[in-house]
Amino acid sequence: MRAILLAMVAGSAAVPAGAQTADELADVVVTAQRREQSSQDVPIAVTAISAAQIEGGAIANLDQIGAAVPNLYLARNFGTSSGALVFLRGVGEGDSIFTNDPPVGIYVDDVILPRSTGALLDLIDIERIEVLRGPQGTLYGRNTSGGAIKLVTKRPEFDRIGGEADVAVGSYRRFDARATVNVPLAPNVAVRVSAISRNQRGWGVNRTNGARVNGQDVQGGRVSLLWEPDAHLSVLATADVTLDRSGPRFPQRFVADAVVPGRFTNDFVAPGGDIDAFDSADTMPLGRTDTGGASLRVDYRLGGTTLSSITGYRALRSRIGFDQTANPPGGGANIILLQDQHQSSISQEVQLAGKALGGRVDWLAGAYYFGEHNDQLTAVSFATPTGPDARFRNEDFFNAPSRGTGTSGNWSPYEPRLDTDSFSVFGSATLAVFAGTHVSAGLRYTDERKRYAVRFLTAPDTVLVLPDGRVAARRIAERWTDLSPRVAIDQRLAEGVMAYASAAKGFRSGSFDGRARNIPFVLDRQGAIAPERVWSYEAGVKAELFGRRLRVNADYFVNDYSDIAFSAARANSTPPEIFRQNVGDARISGLEVEWTARPAQGVELGGWIATLADRFTRLVSSPGCTAFVADERDLDLRFTPAFRYGARANVNRQAGRARLWAGGDYSAASSYNIALCNEPQHRVTNAAALNVQVGAELGDWAATLAATNLADRRYNTGSVGSIGYPVAPREVMLRLRRRF
Repeated sequence: MRAILLAMVAGSAAVPAGAQTADELADVVVTAQRREQSSQDVPIAVTAISAAQIEGGAIANLDQIGAAVPNLYLARNFGTSSGALVFLRGVGEGDSIFTNDPPVGIYVDDVILPRSTGALLDLIDIERIEVLRGPQGTLYGRNTSGGAIKLVTKRPEFDRIGGEADVAVGSYRRFDARATVNVPLAPNVAVRVSAISRNQRGWGVNRTNGARVNGQDVQGGRVSLLWEPDAHLSVLATADVTLDRSGPRFPQRFVADAVVPGRFTNDFVAPGGDIDAFDSADTMPLGRTDTGGASLRVDYRLGGTTLSSITGYRALRSRIGFDQTANPPGGGANIILLQDQHQSSISQEVQLAGKALGGRVDWLAGAYYFGEHNDQLTAVSFATPTGPDARFRNEDFFNAPSRGTGTSGNWSPYEPRLDTDSFSVFGSATLAVFAGTHVSAGLRYTDERKRYAVRFLTAPDTVLVLPDGRVAARRIAERWTDLSPRVAIDQRLAEGVMAYASAAKGFRSGSFDGRARNIPFVLDRQGAIAPERVWSYEAGVKAELFGRRLRVNADYFVNDYSDIAFSAARANSTPPEIFRQNVGDARISGLEVEWTARPAQGVELGGWIATLADRFTRLVSSPGCTAFVADERDLDLRFTPAFRYGARANVNRQAGRARLWAGGDYSAASSYNIALCNEPQHRVTNAAALNVQVGAELGDWAATLAATNLADRRYNTGSVGSIGYPVAPREVMLRLRRRF
């Protein structure tokens, strides 16, 4: 780190202050500290992805940004079409059930998306994306112990009627259509409407019935209304909806270990020589997810003080079935996990921000409330169809569900419910101590209450009665409080060069084991899972050199991660029996370096490297992994490759009236584990992706030809038990866009 810092200072000194050229890198404005700042002035490890980068890189969905951010793993969650699997600096959550809060918050216009289901958003009409690495508990609150991903949408404009529309065709009969229109309704009122339709036949085939699977069928829209009656008041109202009928992703089996009975390798079975051919009894796949919400932001500016109110509402309904075995009918166990989830939440935040001491202090204070309800009818169906025309009755959650003998074991259907109320107050201030020196401090207090209930059913709304006369239902309530501070100092070392150091704490709310369906355990022994906490210590440097032709940001961090809550599958359990517990504490450290350069006119190069070193420092209970590792303290945490890197390039050229461009990016990682016990089949050794784009723009028209996963590298994106989910194959897309 010291060598990097000295080199940056020397390079900066070689360039006269204020020396800039027409090819200098554009300034990136972010709101990581809840106020607009250049990303180079923020003492936080933040990666900003602009609208130009989203368009030029043909980034259509949130799951594609992982290649642009150090130490971010972002993919589709196991078996889902729109669930987000997010790990940032080794902190994340692998199970999408609502009883587990994600520790990396995803926000749209400062309103949190509380569930990972439905969080893989289509990127339409986006101004920028900010990825804040490390705990953001002081300003963003609960469940940002790993970091935060902020999507900022484009606001309505008062000065013009305009918009754009595009259509795309591609591999596997892909057909997408998107449109955005901006309309001023009055000199100080404007509306902006966006819509999307995404369709694809699917890149897999279920050989049991010949049906195409792993397709896309998504419709969505968003409308924003902005009213600014005077220079003091701004009111922004937004509503959105997404209807996803894509169906679940189909899993593939792992190849059995020929040497060790009962074990598996990390190679996928390829039925008929094709990894995208599936032998599945799930011939009537269930997958319907509807998400939506509304928000209202009011900002009132009076002198140097701004009062802001941010109100948000989110809701979802998700009915989905997961094939748990990937077996053909009668070919071993045939098990489908069925889930019918209802969710709704409301959030209210009030902020007061301003300056003091003649502008030397930027301060912010606020209060926050979050309330949420979830319930989910869940069934594990062992009904075994026979013959090529057999069907799992996935619409009927009471059709031959799995039950133990009598009432002493596992039972389904069952219905867990969770209600949450969370209150917090917070404050933050940044003081300009000397010229070029700033000290920041913040504190947040959170008081959170959760009420968990579960009941075991024999028919709709009919609760199981045990032989001893007890009703098979349980209620558990718990309360947690937390105090999350942050302190930071930053120092301007030279023109365009800043160094910083910080310490911050993150809090992830406590949880309950919503997968538990063993009746004696649930009724007599189940309790709450303790909250996770992360203390992060970070030092970094940000520099713009050579007339802002080169930007280099580097940081080193150490995370002390306590009371880690894991959801894992018990070894060799069929179907995968998921359990949850606080395993212990760990330390995660790493180096991150990002760089962007413009060595010549129209040429931009960039890239990043990231390291992670992790180890358990305390185990409070055995996770049951001694069959795979002698000392369980040697287990690798999930999604923590020792080394990752990415590189990108983009070239723009004028050809008469037309603008031509070509670009691409490549990212790869060393080996890492997906599962807690580090079983061989869950170790990923070949993760890499190459994406390329070429395009042309003439006037209001533009065309882009893009390919994702060009090398067709089919690594495992998520797995449980003896099944996994290969990454999507190579796809090619042609998009035609017109602005008006």
